[in-house]
Amino acid sequence: MKTAKTAPAGLAPVRFRLVLNGVYSVSGPSYSDTRQLSEYAETTTLRTGYETKGAFGPDAALQVSLFRGLGVLVGFSSLSRDTSGSVDVSRPHPLYLGKPRTATAELSGYGAKETALHLDLAYAGSRSRVDWTIFAGATMFTVDADLLGTPTYTEAYPYDELKVASTPSASVSESRTGFNVGARVDYRFGAAGRFGAGVQVRYSAASIELKAASATSPASYDAGGLEVGAGLRLYF
Repeated sequence: MKTAKTAPAGLAPVRFRLVLNGVYSVSGPSYSDTRQLSEYAETTTLRTGYETKGAFGPDAALQVSLFRGLGVLVGFSSLSRDTSGSVDVSRPHPLYLGKPRTATAELSGYGAKETALHLDLAYAGSRSRVDWTIFAGATMFTVDADLLGTPTYTEAYPYDELKVASTPSASVSESRTGFNVGARVDYRFGAAGRFGAGVQVRYSAASIELKAASATSPASYDAGGLEVGAGLRLYF
């Protein structure tokens, strides 16, 4: 007759796992957009490019085992990325048609924040005090990113030269559902094994369109990526 799987001797049986991690996103996305507007009876074109960096952030999840190690995991993570970039401007001459002026400026002090809600199927197993889980499922991403707002210019008669005076940012927020897959290995400690620590690897992805005002082509932001993390566990 088959019997239910039990925890190793001395360790409390586990149905719930609370996971608290600090995670590092290995790299950040690059993205660009183009916008056009009418000035001086012609068209001004702005082409922007953005670069983000890897980032640290919190990650928390609750995992519930339902049947022989198979269960569900609900998690939340957040990352704030520093963003830099540049803008290339082509602006019509105010006095002559067909003689556009050009300028380039750096974009600094920008940022992008990613939040992610994960809903996964998870399978857990253990050997002695080593506990492991593999998981995969859907992720709802929300990205709040700074894009170029309306730049200002420095120009004086005879208006042959153009300089970008300021590059203010404007925040754009969009959401989209993607996927995630990952694994975790933990070690339980204490007399009953109620506490633990471990490491985690997750890959997640979704492509999100961020559209600034007057943009003719939106920026395609690739949320997620490879994350590695470590932290504490609570078993009950």
